[in-house]
Amino acid sequence: RYSRDEVLAKLDEYHASVMSANWADYLVLVYSGPFWEAEFEKLTAAVQPYLHEDAVGKKFCTVQEMMDVLYQCEDVRDHLNELAELVTRASGFMGTGYAPGEKVENMDENAKLCAEAYDEL
Repeated sequence: RYSRDEVLAKLDEYHASVMSANWADYLVLVYSGPFWEAEFEKLTAAVQPYLHEDAVGKKFCTVQEMMDVLYQCEDVRDHLNELAELVTRASGFMGTGYAPGEKVENMDENAKLCAEAYDEL
């Protein structure tokens, strides 16, 4: 069990670590994500005795919101990666035109929706 000050320090350190990471770098997220998730579970348990306190409760809410936004950004990025893969497949095997996949006909619409999703975040 951690003291209130230790929990606040851990929350601050966790928030700074995740927030300062390059969320646009896929490998950073792949390599760090599992560790962040494990640490978030530990923090969630450690914070429970102090959630009723204003400072701890607010800080934990900030950390939760940050993680929610991170996951939403990952979802949008994953969608963009899927679109890029579909466009690549539409040019056929190794860009030769042999056995091409279906073209993405509404790419402009997808780009607009993705931009709107990022703006909302």
